[in-house]
Amino acid sequence: MVTLMLILAVPLAVWGLIWIIKYFIRYGAKAAKKKSLQQEELNKMKIEDLK
Repeated sequence: MVTLMLILAVPLAVWGLIWIIKYFIRYGAKAAKKKSLQQEELNKMKIEDLK
C-alpha cells in the first residue's frame, strides 16, 4: 500500500512542481512586459512634453 502511494505521489509531486514553475515564469514574463509597456508610454509622454 505504501509503495503504491509512493509510485503515485512522486510523479504527481514532480509534475505539480514543473507546472507551478511554468506558471510563475509565464506570469512573471507578462508582468515584466506590462511594466515595459507602461514605461514606454511614460517615455513617449516625456518626449512629447519636451517638444
